[in-house]
Amino acid sequence: MKTMQMPLFTRFPLTFTIGFIVLSTWTAAAQSSLDRAEAFVRAGNWDAAHAALAPEMENALYAMDARAWFVLGFVQKEQFKASGAFGLDAAERNKAVGSLQRALAMNALSASDEETARDALDFLGRSFFREAIERVEGFTLGAEPEILALMGRYESVLQALDPAYNVTEQRADLHRYLGQAHARLLETERFAGTPEEQVLSDGAIAHYETSLNFVPSHYPTLYNLAITLYNHGVRQLKRINHETSMFELMEIQDVCVGLFEQALVPMQQAHQQRPDRLETLKGLMTVHYALSQPEASDVYKRKIEAVLQKK
Repeated sequence: MKTMQMPLFTRFPLTFTIGFIVLSTWTAAAQSSLDRAEAFVRAGNWDAAHAALAPEMENALYAMDARAWFVLGFVQKEQFKASGAFGLDAAERNKAVGSLQRALAMNALSASDEETARDALDFLGRSFFREAIERVEGFTLGAEPEILALMGRYESVLQALDPAYNVTEQRADLHRYLGQAHARLLETERFAGTPEEQVLSDGAIAHYETSLNFVPSHYPTLYNLAITLYNHGVRQLKRINHETSMFELMEIQDVCVGLFEQALVPMQQAHQQRPDRLETLKGLMTVHYALSQPEASDVYKRKIEAVLQKK
């Protein structure tokens, strides 16, 4: 039995439009610098726009102007898109978030500029989540801290835009995906008999349980948690060979029984939600059999036969 495949992640739109309004009350020099940047923006020359405006932001005139920070942030966002940069240290993205948040915090943008700034921040925030999901899809041992940090950045940006924004569903999804990623590495058996095997098993279980804390009674998560626990017990049994001592055998058996008993709980919970699903019926039949409970195992075997007869 294998963990369920990760659902494809919906892509977010990557483009925004921007309209620039006429500036108000600027000195000739200041107006000229921002006008040059806006002209480059209209031409799609992001690097030239950045070069025209960024050095001026230490000037008091610009540092206190929401419009200047808005234009700079929009330019930095476009530079980030063009750069292909990724990771927590993607400079263009981090600078864009800072500039746009500073512009909005001044509460001096026009309605049109504010809407565009918020859309740009929404895109940047969601780019952190997209990247976290992509890292999960190509998961390697040790990638977890950065994935969780990317998720944290996503939450920070989106909740700054809307303090009431609910990230519960995305948190549950990410932890479920991380559970699956850990379980897939276990199934490769590359880490069989190594300390990393236990780390991966503990990680898979912990992420499934965290996901259930956010969205309790989620059928796929319950099922995958049960399978992960059961499979880890089976892996322990496979360690038994002709060199295994009686003491070691008893210890392994105790561990296996504990894992099988733990697996039974989420498998039963999943079954209660969808009583006619064959995978949970087979799971319950198998776990009860592994626990030396043949009568209970036969109950689910008959239920499987009944379901198959209906098809």
